[in-house]
Amino acid sequence: MVYVVIISEEIWTLLSYGGEKMNGRLLSISSVLMFLILASTAASAAQCTKIGSGSEPAIDANNIVWVSGGAVHVFDLASKKDATINSSAASHPAISGSILVWHDESTGVPRLTLYDHESRARSYITKGVDHDSVPAISGSRIVWSANSCVYMYDVSTSTQTGIAAGNNPDIYGSKISYEYASAKNTSQIYVYDLTTKKSIDVSQYGDNMFSHIYGDKVIWSDFYTRLGNIRMYDLATRQQTEVTTGDDMTGYDTGGSTDIHGNNIVYLKHNDLADMDSGDVYLYDIATGKSIQLSSGNTAQTPVISDNIVVWSDCGSIYVTFLTGVHA
Repeated sequence: MVYVVIISEEIWTLLSYGGEKMNGRLLSISSVLMFLILASTAASAAQCTKIGSGSEPAIDANNIVWVSGGAVHVFDLASKKDATINSSAASHPAISGSILVWHDESTGVPRLTLYDHESRARSYITKGVDHDSVPAISGSRIVWSANSCVYMYDVSTSTQTGIAAGNNPDIYGSKISYEYASAKNTSQIYVYDLTTKKSIDVSQYGDNMFSHIYGDKVIWSDFYTRLGNIRMYDLATRQQTEVTTGDDMTGYDTGGSTDIHGNNIVYLKHNDLADMDSGDVYLYDIATGKSIQLSSGNTAQTPVISDNIVVWSDCGSIYVTFLTGVHA
């Protein structure tokens, strides 16, 4: 990547003569060079816009949700309006169409709240929910885990089903990805097909966690030899790919903060062992096998993606960037 920096006549004079007084202040060559370095660093990150305050964003099409102070926010990118849904202890929101779901402990007892942001109807899932239940949703189907068991709830039929032993599920269409570790093995990634009612092991080796699924692609974080490098399995071709290859000396890719949509994967690259929950947001293009940096500062968290929109939280703020014209 090449950066073009426009240098004014005054700055060029400083570079040529080793320092001049500008507005009564002395600028050295070193300070000017530092300015140019910072300018090129800033240029490496895509343009982003702050749309609100909070954390744990999720996105579906033009709707972005997040939590702030225990309440849920729904932001419409088209109208730029932010609607607040009352709750005192909401976390981990997810959205598909008009349906929202989040983990809720406002009563002191863990449950999942279902909310239709068009009709404003609210209901709850209480069976098979614990303090660590994090929901995911695709269409009318919601998945989560509790006490090392994966559950699914179909909003259209109001039915709940136990899927398999495991944790941290995700869902796309009729397929559910999740992790499971037997007494003798490290955690593996499985995909359950609701049509065939069968599971297959797509990771096959390593110590794997935090899977996400979209279409025929499954991604997860491999903790076997490194701290969370991303691997991807193609259900159609039955091929596995190592998406990121960072090691203990060059940065940590990526822990559990990943997401996938279409041909793109977003993830965090960690640069500080003291804070493995934060980093810089990167975009990986499955077609080209290349990554590009979207944020700077090493303080971003929980990036998510839908179509050409990437959202993340950073120091209590929610940011969005559009991928139009951005290529890895």
